[in-house]
Amino acid sequence: MNHQIKKRIAGIASQTEIASCLGYEPQTISLWLKNGVPPKKIICLCKVLAWQVTPHELNPNVYPNPTDGLPLDKHQVE
Repeated sequence: MNHQIKKRIAGIASQTEIASCLGYEPQTISLWLKNGVPPKKIICLCKVLAWQVTPHELNPNVYPNPTDGLPLDKHQVE
């Protein structure tokens, strides 16, 4: 995951806040930010981040189009 995405995530929620919402330990979230979010957890993370970070931004290989994985009302992301 690139530095800019990590920085944006940190500006939205702390690792502790994310972990609490998802039922994980903060260390797990730290590993995700270091090694990449597991594909099955990308949508959950995006929901916690209020879709301010998209699935495409987290893993363009899994979500190749900018609107892939977004709820229908979020397809107009800038």
